[in-house]
Amino acid sequence: MLEHIFLEVLKMSFSASIVIVIVVVIRRLIKKFPKFISYMLWSVVFFRLLCPFKIETAASPVPNFEYAFQEVSYENNQIVLNGELSETIDINVKEKSDATQSAMSSPTEQPIQTTLSEIAKPKTKQYKATMVAIGKYIWSFGLMILLIYCLVSLLMIRKKVATAMHLKENIYVTDKMLSPFVLGLFRPQIYLPTGLGRREQEYVIFHERSHIKHFDHIIKLLGFLAACIHWFNPFAWIAFKLFCNDMEMCCDETVIREMGDDVKADYSATLLLVSTNRQFLKGIPVDFGEGNIKERIKNISGFSRPRKGVLAVLVASIIVLILCLASTQKVTLANEEPAELEEDDYSVIEIASTSESPSDTIPEQTVTIEPMNVTVAIEELYCRCIGDPGNFYRIDDNGVLWGSGRNQCGQLGQGTQDTKFYQDMVKIAENVIDVDYSQKGFVIYLTEDHKLYGIGNCGSGALLQYDSFDWTKFVNEDKYCISEPCLLMEGVKYACCGRDDIVCMTEDDAVWTWGCVFASGGRFAQNTGYLASPTKILENAAVVTGGWFNHAALLKDGTVWTWGYNTSGNCGVADALAISEPIMVADGVTMVWTDRAVESYPQPSMDDIIKAWTGKRTYNMERADISEFGLYYPQLLCNTVIRKVDGSYWVCGENVGTEVKIVQGAEGEYPVIWSEKFQQYK
Repeated sequence: MLEHIFLEVLKMSFSASIVIVIVVVIRRLIKKFPKFISYMLWSVVFFRLLCPFKIETAASPVPNFEYAFQEVSYENNQIVLNGELSETIDINVKEKSDATQSAMSSPTEQPIQTTLSEIAKPKTKQYKATMVAIGKYIWSFGLMILLIYCLVSLLMIRKKVATAMHLKENIYVTDKMLSPFVLGLFRPQIYLPTGLGRREQEYVIFHERSHIKHFDHIIKLLGFLAACIHWFNPFAWIAFKLFCNDMEMCCDETVIREMGDDVKADYSATLLLVSTNRQFLKGIPVDFGEGNIKERIKNISGFSRPRKGVLAVLVASIIVLILCLASTQKVTLANEEPAELEEDDYSVIEIASTSESPSDTIPEQTVTIEPMNVTVAIEELYCRCIGDPGNFYRIDDNGVLWGSGRNQCGQLGQGTQDTKFYQDMVKIAENVIDVDYSQKGFVIYLTEDHKLYGIGNCGSGALLQYDSFDWTKFVNEDKYCISEPCLLMEGVKYACCGRDDIVCMTEDDAVWTWGCVFASGGRFAQNTGYLASPTKILENAAVVTGGWFNHAALLKDGTVWTWGYNTSGNCGVADALAISEPIMVADGVTMVWTDRAVESYPQPSMDDIIKAWTGKRTYNMERADISEFGLYYPQLLCNTVIRKVDGSYWVCGENVGTEVKIVQGAEGEYPVIWSEKFQQYK
């Protein structure tokens, strides 16, 4: 969460800096006009500095920095996957064994075994990620110091004026050598120093009441808060300084306009008087003596009322400018084409184009297909080693399951739940043949007697603890946990974790699932697919898959069925955010994969993505312990990949085809190239 906030602040700061430069230039151009106009301009600056929401228009001069920040975002154990913020770093990787990799390849193509040392690390992106990881703490520390300073300063001012004498209404007189100021948010009070004559008091009171009438005591507080949040940005402090100057000159002009031009000399003399041998209160209080006194006096002497017509046109123009600056450039993607890939030693895979089929999609079956009886060696899919920098699980040669890493959800199965990071392996269970774990802090394992157990976060219902869905449990994963292994199901042949659910095959080749199969419409949406207990959804299955985005099952008749999240057409279906029940999307298939993973942090190249689809490059999970992961995370691909009878590979979802759409993720809207139709790669 802290990193997400920090990155939002950085994006806001970049955009606001451009707006500040524009405002400073415009302010200079209109310096001979009344200051309330330039004072209006600062509203859009503080809107940019404080408001995390963005409005996109084609007329905005402010560039869109949204996509520039998506490639570097992780908080402790959180990362951004294809623009969506994962809840934890527990990536569900399905590259389970050399045998699986062999099954993924066509008869004439063998996968390239790729390890961490063989992959070129994007050093620039690593550097950015490291800077963000350090920067978020520096930023939060600096903000905390400024807020403490602000609070202490207010308490000291309160202490100084505690003995002030009441003059009238909300006006007090203090014997401290302070410049006149307004203090208070909901009941603002005016404090005057002793030694002012009746006429000087009148000017000062009129000035300070103008501040209160314009809500300047509140606006200045917001401006100071904005400067504190963006303390690392010098443009923010420059803006705050100029804003305060314009605010004071705006009130000076109000006094002159209401009391007449003949008070200019006396009013200027009052400014000089309060600026001599008196302490100014910088920061939150609205201080009469604040700002450039010389500039204020010069502005007072040159103040004149412009013609109403000219003023009306200028104000209208400024309002239009404010609206433009408040928005961000809209990214037009309609005519964009996906980037072309450069060929290398592996021969870059291109979309197949044949004379027999003018379409790039799987042709509709118009003839009777010979009956298929697909078989998959499930035992070869069993995982003995899986993990990432957050957690690591390993089954040794004796069938003992060991785990290390985080334990805030009790996912190490020790009967405890704590914030300690376990670098050394701890024993979890014996007679284990397969292990898998979710991105949401729970792990499952299968024993030799085909019993499925689970440990860790149970807020999504994946560990069979609740009869109904509850959002409070779903989003508070560290409060609803099981720290000792619990039996989930018996007679299980193979099982996989999803993001918030579990899918498995039983010994009779039926597919079962339970937990929060999907929660469509965003993290806090009320539309969920929740199964409180194991529910049979398919029969006669050859293999099932699990993953962050969606699930798939390959039946023995060669048909592929998908369900789950479908934000990018990754289920092979159009116009549906989530698929609640399995739907058939392909036939004549011998193998299926979902959520392939590649090791390329923070964003793999398109070349790496295509090689992962076809088994030419895989994320190698064979690690000895958790220390081997370092700061590198697998990148999950939001796709469904199938291998047809003829050995060809077909893919749907992100990075497929040429169509571009805007996807709403946890980090905001982002564009993806996508296709819900399977397209062939060779």
